[in-house]
Amino acid sequence: MLTLSRGIEPFWLSPNDAEQIGVVDNDWVEVYNDHGVVVTRAVVSARIPDGVCIWYHSPERTISIPKSPLRGGRRAGGHNSLTRTRLKPVLMMGGYGQFTFHLNYWGPTGVNRDAHVMVRKLEGEPQF
Repeated sequence: MLTLSRGIEPFWLSPNDAEQIGVVDNDWVEVYNDHGVVVTRAVVSARIPDGVCIWYHSPERTISIPKSPLRGGRRAGGHNSLTRTRLKPVLMMGGYGQFTFHLNYWGPTGVNRDAHVMVRKLEGEPQF
């Protein structure tokens, strides 16, 4: 079970954006914004438009999470680390379990899809 997600889900970006920040395919990158930090590998692909990054199927990463220099050597995040939670008052009624435990996420249904992020190349090999 521990190897199903292989401990990583890559972060996709365009060749032009990758060149501007000095990232090549399979480099370790640190993706961050005001909400959180993720350390993962980069996939440089011509299929991604300039100015857009895509993180497909981000799994909840509870193992093999690299440490982040931006977090002072603490573990970087995983699922939903970069997105904010917008609470919907209508979904907070009735006690239907929307506030039950779920790693790194608090809130009702996921209305979070787009977020502005900064990407930088991780210097050196990641520390686990």
